[in-house]
Amino acid sequence: MNTAPQLAFAGDCRQAFEFYARLMGGVITVMNTFGANEDKALPPGSTAAAPDQVRFAELSLGHSVLRGNDVPPDQHVPMQGFSVSLHIEGANEARRIFEALSEGGTVTTPLAEVDWADRVDLVDRFGMVTDRFGVPWLVLAVKG
Repeated sequence: MNTAPQLAFAGDCRQAFEFYARLMGGVITVMNTFGANEDKALPPGSTAAAPDQVRFAELSLGHSVLRGNDVPPDQHVPMQGFSVSLHIEGANEARRIFEALSEGGTVTTPLAEVDWADRVDLVDRFGMVTDRFGVPWLVLAVKG
């Protein structure tokens, strides 16, 4: 078994996934639009977004996968109640990614050394940010 977050966007899934791929060195393995898949049935309870909107996207990030899609703007609910946790090797790389995610977003907890790091052998820094696409992230710098 494995898990993969599935994020719902209000029309900017493509922009978000292209940004994440560049930022994190990932590879977009799937980017299907509603218009290119009109002949395929939607899952029960789903509503099609505009033809140019993303029906399904998948981003490979090392051994992890991030999935996403667009929903009609009137059906979009802001993401809450979870965070996507990034465990990044090295404080400098964690800082680079955290700062990029922060641009146009909201920092909840600045990336900083944590007083509990000495009790958690692998963690060096921790921060929380919601990016400009509305995705909440936990960024942890882990020791290599």
